[in-house]
Parts: sequence; structure tokens; C-alpha cells
Amino acid sequence: MSILNYFFIGFVFTFLMDILVNIFKSKGLIPKNIEWGWLNRSLCIVIWPLAAIWFCIAFLKAVFKI
Repeated sequence: MSILNYFFIGFVFTFLMDILVNIFKSKGLIPKNIEWGWLNRSLCIVIWPLAAIWFCIAFLKAVFKI
């Protein structure tokens, strides 16, 4: 995998996370005071595999009440 592929996958993952954060904020599922700024987006693009694992664990905990 080249570095461009790595960053492209990170960009797509971060884009999807950005959409999910906005949807969840509008439905009141996450607090309004949580900010998803450019620093968070940049870090998510760079470390997207860890962010994906973290998201999956949090999702499973929320769904299955673990």
C-alpha cells in the first residue's frame, strides 16, 4: 500500500465520521459541546486504523451494553 492510498483511506474514513458526528448531534445522541475540529480531523486521517478500531469498540459497547 502506498502512502497516497493510506491517506486516501484515512480521508474517506474521516469524511464518514464527520457525517456521523453531524447526524448524531442533530438527533441528540451525543452532546452538542463535543467539537470535531480540524485538529481532530487531521489526526483521524493520519491514525485512521486506530480510530476505526476505537469507533468499532465504542459502537459495540453502545449496541450491546457491554
